[in-house]
Amino acid sequence: MKTVLLLLALVFAGPAHAGAGAADHDEPGPDDGPPFFGFVKDVSGVPVRDARVTATHKNVSFMANTNATGGYRFNVFAKNVNPDEVVISCAKEGYRQARVFRYPLAKGKPVKSVETECRLQRQN
Repeated sequence: MKTVLLLLALVFAGPAHAGAGAADHDEPGPDDGPPFFGFVKDVSGVPVRDARVTATHKNVSFMANTNATGGYRFNVFAKNVNPDEVVISCAKEGYRQARVFRYPLAKGKPVKSVETECRLQRQN
């Protein structure tokens, strides 16, 4: 159990600032990775409020709800976490996930942030 806790502490260093209402003014620490942020919209492009967004790396997940503009933000991963290994998904009752699009990261440059858009389709 101690090994698992130590591993989690190394992988996910720093406080978890999940959700669109999280403080954006916190200064990143030297071991903090880039923030993951984005929007949840329906398939026609309308923001979806109170959707649940999940950020998963390996077997650990963090959840946040979107704000009125469909926005969310996670400041939970350490800099040693490869952004390509983090999976973002979204859900809301009455909808199904239609598409998740991650904006391309700049090649050969440090990752400053990771933006993902999630589209939901209303179920009949």
